[in-house]
Amino acid sequence: MGDNKNNKYEEFDGNIKNNRNNKNKILDGKRLDVHIHDCQENGSATSCRTYPVFQQKAGDYNEYSEYMTRHGCACCSLTTLLAAYVPSYRFLRPDDTIRQVEKKVFSESVWQNNYGKPMARQMPVSLYGISCVLKDSHVAHRYMGAFEDAAAMEEIEAHLFSGKPVVIETSRMKREHGRVVRWFDKKYAGSYHTMILLGIDRDDQIIFTDSATRDWAGERQRIKWAALSDLMAYMFPQKNVADRHVYFSKRKNTGGYILVDAS
Repeated sequence: MGDNKNNKYEEFDGNIKNNRNNKNKILDGKRLDVHIHDCQENGSATSCRTYPVFQQKAGDYNEYSEYMTRHGCACCSLTTLLAAYVPSYRFLRPDDTIRQVEKKVFSESVWQNNYGKPMARQMPVSLYGISCVLKDSHVAHRYMGAFEDAAAMEEIEAHLFSGKPVVIETSRMKREHGRVVRWFDKKYAGSYHTMILLGIDRDDQIIFTDSATRDWAGERQRIKWAALSDLMAYMFPQKNVADRHVYFSKRKNTGGYILVDAS
């Protein structure tokens, strides 16, 4: 599949390329900087973009450390994108995203309404909220709420082959042919979980970020590999496409995916 398409994606360099199968903790830890080269048609690298991948349970996010442990997947993903695409946010941390970026983009009243609640009731940034921040930061993107699986897989695969990332949201419910076949499957989410698809490797596996730790992934935690069809089984379409909650509210109000750097 990968060898037969116009694939501008170049395999990750440095630690990712050299340590994928090694039994060390280079892909674990509190933060991992992933370097991706943009390539021309002849395969030559034109630039390098750095995606810092954060661990939710790092414990060093100041007053937001508990929030990050409980609800921080979306904030981690948003911070990764902003640090990669916005020069002024190059050294942004998830706690900076909460106290600075979210408050500025969403307004202080909306921000306070979320973070002023008891910890258990505070919610993560929704996919729509992520799209609002990307728009404010002038990062080109397209939020696809409702989708059909076959068309979504084709679009996501083409977008990744063009060298551009995709933000997804997974749940603990596994679907087949649009219907839930397993209600409590926590392979990619304890409840709901936001991650970034970064590219496709030479074995046609999706390479994606994950701020959470999963036992099945072994030493490869901040960056994981999976088949797109497997990830799609845990993704879900947004039912209420008119929803404008910038923080997670209900299942029907979220879901879908975001094509980053889309025209």
